[in-house]
Amino acid sequence: MNTQDLILKYAIGFSKRYTRQQKNIFINEIGKDFQSYGYRVNGAASKKKGGVSMNLHVGDVAHAKKLVVVNYDTPQHNFGNPMKYYPFNGPSTFASSFFPIYAPTIIGAIITLWIVVSFIPKLDFQNNLLFSIGTIAVLIIVMIGSFIMTKGIANKTNFNRNTSGVVAALKLAEELDDNQRKEVAFVLTDNGCTNHNGDYMLREALPKTIDERLVIMLDCVGYGDEFVIGYKEDTKKEAVDLAACFKNKPKRKLCNKEELRYTSFSFYKKGLLISKGNFIKEELVVENISTNKDVICDEESIEEVVKAIKKYIR
Repeated sequence: MNTQDLILKYAIGFSKRYTRQQKNIFINEIGKDFQSYGYRVNGAASKKKGGVSMNLHVGDVAHAKKLVVVNYDTPQHNFGNPMKYYPFNGPSTFASSFFPIYAPTIIGAIITLWIVVSFIPKLDFQNNLLFSIGTIAVLIIVMIGSFIMTKGIANKTNFNRNTSGVVAALKLAEELDDNQRKEVAFVLTDNGCTNHNGDYMLREALPKTIDERLVIMLDCVGYGDEFVIGYKEDTKKEAVDLAACFKNKPKRKLCNKEELRYTSFSFYKKGLLISKGNFIKEELVVENISTNKDVICDEESIEEVVKAIKKYIR
């Protein structure tokens, strides 16, 4: 299956990976694709923070020197106030997403307070039954509606975040030769858009060796003007070497601890993060995610990432 076919398959056929059921269907399908390339796959599930999370391990995760890690879940839909996603700056992403995510709660609280102050004192079930029942019904609807909208519904179109990373990992897995497959394994992690349970699980699965492995993360690599490689203090040389493998050498960014709060990249001491986007005020920004405008995943971008990583690990 070529790159464009994989993009269409996972960005349209399996576009929503938000609920546990949607994620299970996706894991089952992409696991078959990895198996068709000759890999051993294994689902790793854990109950954390009130829900079940599941990672997909592909290849010899226990012993591979390099791990390609990709968040596979998709974000909730933002209503009318699109957020900006900063792959290398968790606090900026949090600030950008706060109002889009919590606006229903804020608006619901204001409406609830208004109803309580203006109408609750006027309730009279004996003399004005319909008014009283109607007021209580509206109050309940507002409270339930604001809760549901804050908890979120699945965004329908997710070509870039992070179907682009998923497809790049799948294409890379297909193209590795037998020797490279001994060196590289893949992990598709859960809850990258929320509480990072999948990253916690990967650290728990490899407690003694995860900080010694080179982790290459792929996050939103399908659209934008520029690639950027983020690196840690321990991976400066690796970032230079990987950048040299791209057709057009990307910028490199040293990521500090403060910038990486609330990010999956913060979990990996010896890590590299590849993302693509546009620069706004010297920050790489991925736009249109969590909206119906996330409809672009460029085939050439995916193939450039795959070729660069394949060349790097040769």
